[in-house]
Amino acid sequence: MPHSAPPSPLNPDLLALLASCRSAPADDTPRLVLADWLEEHAEVSGLPSADDARARAALIRVQVELAHPTSDAGRVIQLRSIERRLIATHSEHWLGDAARRFFELGHRPFGFAANLLVADRITTNTPVYSFDPFSPRNRWRFTRGLLSIELGESEQRDLELDAWFTSPLAAWVEEASITLGGVAALERLSACAGIRPYLGVRYAVGAAAFPTLRNPRPKQEEMTERRCKRLLRSANFSLVRELTLYGPAVEVGFLRMMVEANVTGVRRLVVKTALSDTNAALLASAPLVNLSALDVSGTELTADGMKFLAGAPHVKQLAVLSAYRNQFGCDGLVALAASPLVRTLNVLDLQNTGIGDRGVSALTQSSLLERLIGPALNLSMNPIGDAGAQALAVCEHLERFTELILRACRVSDVGATALAQSLYAYNLAYLDLWNNRISDAGANALASSPHLEDLRELSIRDNNVTAAGAEALCKRFVDRVRV
Repeated sequence: MPHSAPPSPLNPDLLALLASCRSAPADDTPRLVLADWLEEHAEVSGLPSADDARARAALIRVQVELAHPTSDAGRVIQLRSIERRLIATHSEHWLGDAARRFFELGHRPFGFAANLLVADRITTNTPVYSFDPFSPRNRWRFTRGLLSIELGESEQRDLELDAWFTSPLAAWVEEASITLGGVAALERLSACAGIRPYLGVRYAVGAAAFPTLRNPRPKQEEMTERRCKRLLRSANFSLVRELTLYGPAVEVGFLRMMVEANVTGVRRLVVKTALSDTNAALLASAPLVNLSALDVSGTELTADGMKFLAGAPHVKQLAVLSAYRNQFGCDGLVALAASPLVRTLNVLDLQNTGIGDRGVSALTQSSLLERLIGPALNLSMNPIGDAGAQALAVCEHLERFTELILRACRVSDVGATALAQSLYAYNLAYLDLWNNRISDAGANALASSPHLEDLRELSIRDNNVTAAGAEALCKRFVDRVRV
């Protein structure tokens, strides 16, 4: 791999900001702080030019915004265009020599082809290298402005990559990920010194093994208490950044073992099985002090289970909580809204969780709604009625959102009228009231609202609106209404 001239050393403040992004990968705040710093200190960042610093700041902001779901297709198209231009213009320089090396590693023959003569392999099997920043085969991508790299099990010991990881360009790597399965694979993990500080293992415990081209007959590892203990005691478990738990692991007591284990390296945790209250309490007791994202969606989490998680004593920097398709209801949301997590969460998925008016009221009265990042506030498929809609209507934090989604709830004319008259609804560009209980009275209130001037789409399908109500809505919103 030819070596280009090494970039200049980076500003120590910039290095500290990049480290804070790596320590809380799910949190947008450190990245946006980094973007602001790059704008304000472009001339002294240590980057090749001020324009380079500003381009990195722009990519961070664009990709952070793209990371959050939106119904604004036009805005997404605009952001994707900016993102594509930035990556096309700068990514080859930002990757340096690593781009070619990843290409070479990604095109190595295996199986029968690996035994061919070197001369034949060069002439028939090795494609000519050309930099393509948008190739689906790339082992790298920019994620919310930082570089994410996918490593194979053998590439962690590649000396040429190791040399690149000691350069200033590697400071922009959020994580060099490697996906492993089985205790033995984790135990034999041995990365070069330059790669190791960036290495992050993605590990699934109790998952079924599926065949691949490189491993056509994978051996299924039996889940036992002894094997789980061995896994947690492995020195390399400190490198596990993303941990996914399946049913067989939970059944043999993995959560109980986590309580006494060193799990401080875990940044992202996904649970793929039902969580009893007992197991939710064990999860809350585990010393996950650096946990940044938790996904407990569809785990049958109850109100008591959410209370345990909300009061987790060690979880101090959780930024993302995905909890949809559960039934913890109002009691669970009330506990969450009163917990210390309101000071750290900025993404919270609450669709189809059984929350009603009391839960929405608690949400609007807590500081949690002030922290949540838009553009959408999505509370769909919950038994939220008029009192919940009224609580949202009088909440000053509603103005922070451009999209309000109350699809398949229980809002009737009273709630629709409250939203239409809300002083804080003026920023709404998308209002989804599909499949509620709204009739002509609510439709007329929405049609005559003085605060919905910027509304680009109103969905009120599958309600009780007659032709007269539909006519009033179409007269006001023309083709921006779905009725």
